[in-house]
Amino acid sequence: MDHDRRRTRWKVQWGVPARAAGGTARAAALSGDERREIARKAAKARWARHLPQATHQGVLRLGDIEIEVAILDNGQRVMTQVGFMWGLGRIRPPKGRPYRRSSNLPAFLATRNLKPFIGEGLVVLANQIEFRTEQGLKTVGYVASFLPEVCAVFARAKQAGVLNVTQRNIARRAEIIAEQLQRSSMTCLIARATGYRESREMRDAPDGFCQEDQI
Repeated sequence: MDHDRRRTRWKVQWGVPARAAGGTARAAALSGDERREIARKAAKARWARHLPQATHQGVLRLGDIEIEVAILDNGQRVMTQVGFMWGLGRIRPPKGRPYRRSSNLPAFLATRNLKPFIGEGLVVLANQIEFRTEQGLKTVGYVASFLPEVCAVFARAKQAGVLNVTQRNIARRAEIIAEQLQRSSMTCLIARATGYRESREMRDAPDGFCQEDQI
């Protein structure tokens, strides 16, 4: 410790700012694990610095289904990946398989029997969005318009009679979501769920109505 104090005093004498010299002394007093943890947090902060930031967060309730949603500082409305999966009854991916496959779709959509009902537009909407939560944590999600399109896929597949047992469970939840979305747009519902208000018209609008629904 005496050596560290002498080193700090030497730095101050030779023009090294006292703050930097003190930082060196504090770092020297930390254990290896403490230094690694500080470095890990700093790296995480640098990694997330360029990501969009959630300015409003909330839970979108569609019947008895709850989905975590957010509005980003670039204006995007998004669902968290976890919220999206839970909303459709996909609590977790099948063991040993990721949420996504090479087709860019979540694994439960990238199945042979659903392929005829999925267009290129849906594949584009399936691009994951990385962003920071209001608490600064890095997470991923999907653009809000992805949800109604997924519901439409399951509606068409159900009508064609090609769903398996697991997919029929997803289709039932998709029907509930689609029914709720007929009353208002995802844009408006997320604004309400997060407490976000873009205009006086939206603040004063009655339940079930949103100025953006007319756009």
